[in-house]
Amino acid sequence: MNVRSALVTLCGMLFAAVVILWLFDRQIFGPWFRLGVQPEIVSALERSMADQKALAKLDPGRREDYHARFEATQELLNHLRILEHNRTAITRRWEILLLAAVLLLLAGVGGLHLLRQNRLQSRLERLRLALIALSDGQEDLEIGDRGRDTVGRIAGMIEETSRAMARDRKRLASLKNLSGWQETARRHAHEMRTPLTAARLELARLERLLEAEGQEGARQVAASVGEELERLGRFTQQFTSFARLPHPRPQVHDLGKVVEEFVRTFAAAWPTLELRFEAPDHPLPAALDRDMLRQVLVNLCDNSALAIRGATAGGDERGTVTLRAGESGRGVHLDVGDDGPGIAPEVRSRLFEPYATTRRVGEGMGLGLAISKKILLDHGGDLELLASSGAGTTFRLTFPRRLEDAAA
Repeated sequence: MNVRSALVTLCGMLFAAVVILWLFDRQIFGPWFRLGVQPEIVSALERSMADQKALAKLDPGRREDYHARFEATQELLNHLRILEHNRTAITRRWEILLLAAVLLLLAGVGGLHLLRQNRLQSRLERLRLALIALSDGQEDLEIGDRGRDTVGRIAGMIEETSRAMARDRKRLASLKNLSGWQETARRHAHEMRTPLTAARLELARLERLLEAEGQEGARQVAASVGEELERLGRFTQQFTSFARLPHPRPQVHDLGKVVEEFVRTFAAAWPTLELRFEAPDHPLPAALDRDMLRQVLVNLCDNSALAIRGATAGGDERGTVTLRAGESGRGVHLDVGDDGPGIAPEVRSRLFEPYATTRRVGEGMGLGLAISKKILLDHGGDLELLASSGAGTTFRLTFPRRLEDAAA
């Protein structure tokens, strides 16, 4: 199909070139050539030669000048006669030369056209293969076509679509995973709650009996067991909170104002943290649930405070959490970064899975980031680890701009 199109184009160009050549020869070159060999011009030159002879006889003192003019006129006349005699051959050579130039130009243009067609065909083939890969579910496609024409723009849209599909699949996978963990937590909490309540009641009765009998040592042991049961109760409560995590009720708010209010309210909540907010220079509308966003920010700041406290010998060094709001093609985002020790590389791949934690046994169950991730996913956004190193850790919270996107 491309070769046929190229041949049709070349034939059309050849026909146009022949027409132009004919017009040029008949309308420009022909009249110009005939002008030089007009009989009137030849007659005028012959009369001029006769006049030069007559003037030379009448003015002998200037004979040499008249003779020089006579010879120059005669030479010009001889050239015109030679031109007239070789008119047909000169015209044919001129037409051949002009035709050769046109054919050479056509060959060059045709070659460029074929090269362009081949390149276009190659680009279209890459688009076809990319669309097949996209339909097969491949993610993060890189076509490598950065042209500014229609094909290049289509390639860019395919790449952007593949990235969006990858993000959506990742979000859906996270939602399914967290929903599964929620169901597991609900069952665990249900199974633990009844025996835990019974153990507390029996322990309270045992403490009363021991107190009545005056067995102080046994009563202290019972009190210690009670503390462990309380800790187990707190863990059960965390199970319950994760399992019964409410769905957000987003409204469109200015993200900058919401974050500024959080920083002002919780400025003194963590003695080892200083909260800083770099406010944007314009409003950033975002569909979010203010209370649930506050819960996420509290979780992140808690983690930063514990990480900074654990990284210092005395545990009294102050750190900084910086919050920056901005916008991108995906919507509105909030970056929350600290200057703590960073997250261990072996933990990063499972950071948002429930019970993934770097804390010591008994300090937490590792549900904070999982809960925060679920909250952001339920918003129609996401929570991602943007960067982590020895200089600190940064998380990115993304929100949709409109309620329609949050509902979707």
